[in-house]
Amino acid sequence: QAFCGSHVGGVRVHAGRLNRGPPHAQCLHTMSFAASLTKIVAEKREEQKAREKLAAKWKAHEEKLLESLIDTFKKKCMREAELERCEASISFASLVREISEFPTHVIVDSQHLVENWGDGAASWWYYAHRGVTQEFVSGTPVSFAELLESMMPKFLESAQELGFQSCKREPGTWKVVASWKPPDGK
Repeated sequence: QAFCGSHVGGVRVHAGRLNRGPPHAQCLHTMSFAASLTKIVAEKREEQKAREKLAAKWKAHEEKLLESLIDTFKKKCMREAELERCEASISFASLVREISEFPTHVIVDSQHLVENWGDGAASWWYYAHRGVTQEFVSGTPVSFAELLESMMPKFLESAQELGFQSCKREPGTWKVVASWKPPDGK
């Protein structure tokens, strides 16, 4: 027979308190509470797993968006090369407007907020970029700049893999400047 607490002189001591009454009743009540705590932990873990799946959906969606952005960036660089230039300065903010699947924004009280997530969802982005521990509240506005900022490093990493001499973000702007070697190598 197992007990949750210990007995001292016929009086059961449990969690720093004296409990009178049948030890089994107290123990069942405590086990029931402990079982409810275990259930809460299990539910929270399941919620986090579900949120991780949503985050993974955003990451897959983001990959497709980044591929489209890189393709459009390459075309713009090719246009500059056709004009015999060896550098392109392209606004990331204007680049995203050319991608039909990219989330759109609206200006509300001087703030640029994501208006339409396209084939994605705000909760997907939230869990992918802010973590899965806190629940996303539907309708919570997301700053368009925050969305762009979350994608910029990945975009730059992909762009740098294209073999440019240099490919960097202009500090304090959305401009990405890429340069390549001229034909004479100078």
